[in-house]
Amino acid sequence: MKLRIPATVLAATLILGNWSAPVQAATFQDVPKNHYAYEAIDSLSEKGILGGYPDGTYRINQPVTRAQAAKIIALAAGLKPSANFQPDFLDVTPAHGAYQHIRALTERGIFNNGERFNPNAPLTRGQMAKILTLAYDIIVDDNDLMTFQDVNRLNGYKGFITTLAELGITTTAQGQAFKPNDNVTRAQLAAFVKRAMDFDAERKTGEIYYDKTQQRYIDKNASIPQPPAIQDDTFAADSIKLVNKERTAQKRTALKSDAALNKIAQTKAEDMAKNQYFAHLSPTYGSVGKMLDTFKYSWTAYGENIAKGYTSPESAVEGWMDSKNHRDNLLQSKFKNIGAGYATDADGTTYWVHIFAAN
Repeated sequence: MKLRIPATVLAATLILGNWSAPVQAATFQDVPKNHYAYEAIDSLSEKGILGGYPDGTYRINQPVTRAQAAKIIALAAGLKPSANFQPDFLDVTPAHGAYQHIRALTERGIFNNGERFNPNAPLTRGQMAKILTLAYDIIVDDNDLMTFQDVNRLNGYKGFITTLAELGITTTAQGQAFKPNDNVTRAQLAAFVKRAMDFDAERKTGEIYYDKTQQRYIDKNASIPQPPAIQDDTFAADSIKLVNKERTAQKRTALKSDAALNKIAQTKAEDMAKNQYFAHLSPTYGSVGKMLDTFKYSWTAYGENIAKGYTSPESAVEGWMDSKNHRDNLLQSKFKNIGAGYATDADGTTYWVHIFAAN
């Protein structure tokens, strides 16, 4: 769903109480014209979608609250609640400045309805991706033309994050950290919302349309060909290449990347991420040997290296090479095959698995 959408500007919101008429972005004393979000802040403030503080500041680095985000996004997308819908929130009353906007988004399932809305809690980048995608009815596919080192299949926001990245609504570079649990700043939200509005405007004119056959959005004006899909196992595959580089340097035979062993290693990595443990003995599958037997993998010898918290294949393999036991596994001459797995948990913590085998 990769598109060319201008990526200048980033987030902002309005304060929800005790403030005078909004000042225009052009006069915000703390938003210089060379700031990446200047154009977005200026445009959205002119439209009355967001405003600043009475002292003439915008406070670009201040986190956006859930209530502020609801108001900005509902105004930007033109969403209003029906007359009869009443949310179940006990912490947001009709007297709240963002109540009608929260109603509008909750009625559409963009926010979950329940006893607590937590209006003053900061909005995270992952939550932002979900809210914008649903507010603008953007189709989420599973092409995964964009991937991030800290967003994998176990992250509930993965589809929303990759979809917005493919459309250029978020601009984190391919393969970098998206930081889904970080708070969204006022400047960032302004940029995200402005890009979503631009996308929506081009979709309404037909310049952008969704191709069901290709399962992606097409931009009629885009001249750059679509990039090939990048699989979630890129980091795992790269780590195998680095292992073989180390083995070659030590005059050891390169290991064969074994598809069946890759599947087992990936399953183990995802199991650690899901159940938040870090050990060779899995509460789900037992020992490494038992897990290999469960998956009907034939072996005469095996070894396993695991790592946690490393943010790149290079750092993970370097960590193993700096540890004698892991290094011995990695360079063991009797091993012929290797399988690699990589996963992140809901907090973005990384888990790496290498399983070595002879059969």
